[in-house]
Amino acid sequence: MNNQTDPVSLSSLGWGNKFVYNICQNCDWRFLAPEGMTLNDCPHCHAAPLEPYQETDFSMLVDFIKPPELQLPFSYPESQLFDKIHNFSNNIPFAPDDLTLENVRQRLRKIYLPLWLVDSNVSATWQAECGYYYQAKSHQEKFSNGRWQTQEVIETRTRWEPRLGKLTRPYHNISAPALEEHRPLMASLGNFEYKKAVPVATEALLTDSAQPSLVCIPSRDKDDAWPDTLPRFQEQASEESRQASGADQIREFRWTPEFSNQNWTLFLLPMWSSYYLDDENKPQSVLVNGQSGQMSGSRRASMKKARKVSLSILIAALIVFALTVVVGLISIAVPGLMVLAGIGLISSLIIALAAIYPIATAWNVNKER
Repeated sequence: MNNQTDPVSLSSLGWGNKFVYNICQNCDWRFLAPEGMTLNDCPHCHAAPLEPYQETDFSMLVDFIKPPELQLPFSYPESQLFDKIHNFSNNIPFAPDDLTLENVRQRLRKIYLPLWLVDSNVSATWQAECGYYYQAKSHQEKFSNGRWQTQEVIETRTRWEPRLGKLTRPYHNISAPALEEHRPLMASLGNFEYKKAVPVATEALLTDSAQPSLVCIPSRDKDDAWPDTLPRFQEQASEESRQASGADQIREFRWTPEFSNQNWTLFLLPMWSSYYLDDENKPQSVLVNGQSGQMSGSRRASMKKARKVSLSILIAALIVFALTVVVGLISIAVPGLMVLAGIGLISSLIIALAAIYPIATAWNVNKER
């Protein structure tokens, strides 16, 4: 909790004076956006506009808006992005009328998703079983060409030995989710190449391109995120202990760490966000990894469009059936037309059965979401 009596500004939190703090009243996601940027819909839920925060005191954000240290730039070519969107639309049978390249393109937003990075000094004692490879020679009997033969076999085995030690060192850029929805988002967006990160120039972050960007504000503070860092600290400590012991493997690693001098910053991941409206005018999200181009979106077919197609097919079947009845009546006087009437009857039945296909296909697509 911040105990200052004076208001805390965005600038004093490490951001410049050109940003506006916005809140979605529907999903409670929060964003920093450039001044003057039109935000008619939330890029997360797409169900409500973003509303600027009217107060001047941002002390409640002291544990959330740390100045970002690193970012992954938007590096996936936009021309290929639009091809992906076009293919996404074309690959949905009976896609809703609102699902067009132009609509998705107009609603496209550049979003930076936050990830916590923490630096900390660590002092610990550890113990583990360290494995060392060695070569073992054995002999194997093999029956070949009518007689037994002895073959020499060299096997690589592992000798396990207990080890313990002390560890004192700083660790840098240990990551932890900054959003409650981090895991499903990463499942949709796929992997990022963190090694391509670049330092952040805060004031240029949101305004350095023709399409302004937004920065999503963390929904988890450092106290909430801290437990997620512990397995990553331990993973690195285990590997370093293995190397210090000269071991080839390590298992049953246990340690008693003490952490000090923690420093928290943000790491920003690029994402495009857009949406289309389904039959019920509900927004369906389309997300794209801003680095790799991996795309994820809700696949919703239009049952209204499928029903229209089915109705058209049924009308065609009725027309064929009506003509078949006429030909059947005429065949009473002209027996040679009886075969044609039979073909017409079978054709009308086949066409009528085909009317099931559009509805069944749309139902199956919507069932799989």
